[in-house]
Amino acid sequence: MAKNKYSKGRRSFLLGLGGFSALSLAHKHLYSAVQAEEINEYISSLSKQNKRGRGQSLRQIAASKGIKYGGFPQRSSDDISSDQKFKRIFTREYEVVVGGFFGVTVGPFDNNSYNFSQTDAFFNFANQNNLAFRGHPLIWNEFNSSWLVDKFKDSGTTNGEIDNIFVNHITTLAQRHAGLVSSWDVFNEAIRVEDGRSDNLKDTTISGVRGEKFPTWLNFLGSDYIERAFKIAAAVDPNAVLTYNDNGLTYSNRFGTSFEEQRREAILNLLSRLKAKNTPVHALGIQSHLEGHRNKEFDANKFRQFLSDVASMGIEIIISELDVRDNKLPKNIVKRDRAVAEAYYEYLSVALDEPAVTTVINWGLSDRYTWLTDFAPRNDGAAVRPLLLDRQYLRKPAWKAVARALKEAPSRL
Repeated sequence: MAKNKYSKGRRSFLLGLGGFSALSLAHKHLYSAVQAEEINEYISSLSKQNKRGRGQSLRQIAASKGIKYGGFPQRSSDDISSDQKFKRIFTREYEVVVGGFFGVTVGPFDNNSYNFSQTDAFFNFANQNNLAFRGHPLIWNEFNSSWLVDKFKDSGTTNGEIDNIFVNHITTLAQRHAGLVSSWDVFNEAIRVEDGRSDNLKDTTISGVRGEKFPTWLNFLGSDYIERAFKIAAAVDPNAVLTYNDNGLTYSNRFGTSFEEQRREAILNLLSRLKAKNTPVHALGIQSHLEGHRNKEFDANKFRQFLSDVASMGIEIIISELDVRDNKLPKNIVKRDRAVAEAYYEYLSVALDEPAVTTVINWGLSDRYTWLTDFAPRNDGAAVRPLLLDRQYLRKPAWKAVARALKEAPSRL
């Protein structure tokens, strides 16, 4: 989408959300106080619209453009199987399912042993429902087992011992379903510019298990450990799309001159270094945890240039963890839903204009199940509304925003 086309589409969207029948209230009410009965009317309009017929799903719209659309369920595989409505809607809307390897990442949880019951179940769910399976992740500094944290902290642990654990861990996970995984997040979140290293890599981390600060793989293995992770994974599963995944890459006006612009530059430098060493990094995963109150901080031109710079290296782009926080938006759900929809539309309108963007993954499906309930709750106690469907599985303006962005995207076919 050319710049003038994006601007025209954005204007149309903001002047009435471009034909969103879900927003049946008069435009004048969208920026004024909306009374309780009007909120009820708004919810009723969502219900009526859903009952009138669903038409194409997001996976169908995306597939018509050569784009894969998927999601992370935010639920265990057992929960999915027991909630038939969730399962039916998930498999209708999404073509890809992300199987979180949080139960075994990073390093085994007890004396170098692994329990694959959770990940096998997600893989089986994908297989049984004709979904592509995306593995997440092989290496993540912030999510190590207590067993591995103790190894890192033990002054008697040798570099060789950590190296053996590193190789064994990647090999064990990657070979579990080798040849049947569409893409792997080989490495998750290795960049932290504020640590002050010239290569911008994290040199300490905080355990997702016990909240303790400790050294990372970097301290034992050296700065080429990311390159090695990709090469080990490629040797075990040569058919998978191997991805580097990171966050904080969207906005341009926070923390002074732009903290996130520094992160984008650091990511470009990392990818350039990896490519220069013939590292088999096939894709960049952009986590895309958007924030509805920061819509004005999204610089379309700067983000478009970043995507183009990544694509120029021959690297595919995956929008890997898409959702929109609404914890700092007004409590009024009409205004909130509008701002969330705007965030989805403006972001995806730019992202999908880049042909290297091949896949979009929502970090959830329904507001009923989202990590943001706990991670970014609202101070007023209202339930968060960051996803495409509400708690009753009704399509929200956010769904319409995504559908429209997909329809306007250039074809990859």
